[in-house]
Amino acid sequence: MTKIRLAAVLLAAAALTACSTSEGGSPSPVKSPESGGGSTSAAQSSSSAAPSDSLTSCEILTELGLTDVKKRTGGAASTDGCTAKDAQSVQVQLNIFPTLGLSDYQPGPASQISDTTVGTRKAKLVKEAVSQLDCVVAVEISPTSRADVMAYSIKSLDEACKSAEALAKSVEPALPKS
Repeated sequence: MTKIRLAAVLLAAAALTACSTSEGGSPSPVKSPESGGGSTSAAQSSSSAAPSDSLTSCEILTELGLTDVKKRTGGAASTDGCTAKDAQSVQVQLNIFPTLGLSDYQPGPASQISDTTVGTRKAKLVKEAVSQLDCVVAVEISPTSRADVMAYSIKSLDEACKSAEALAKSVEPALPKS
């Protein structure tokens, strides 16, 4: 049964990344000089930031204390993606699309999509993005880039959406400012 659930999550993740095309480029979240401890602090945009100061999706999820953090393989070559489990053991994924904005998001045929905000950023809440038990919050980084937070729950769509929304709120301060 666990293998079936894992296969469903992997299939959902693969299908979600297949919905977008990408080009070269790379907006990168940066650690603020004040960051310390294990918490994620608000990122500040800086053209002089060294690449070593950039936070990847896996680093963001690790700093937020998620477990079973793994680099996502496959999908668009320029996509920075990572999977993990949250405190409720819901499978979550963070994908950063450096060249695809909110307007480029392509929902699945059964998706229920609505506009929302995360912090001060425009976002889209996508229920049933790939399956009946997953939810995506696509957060605008700039008009031409975004971060997608996906959650998949074996229990319910509501649980998946709660996890996706909570994680999106936690991730938002670590995203680069436009």
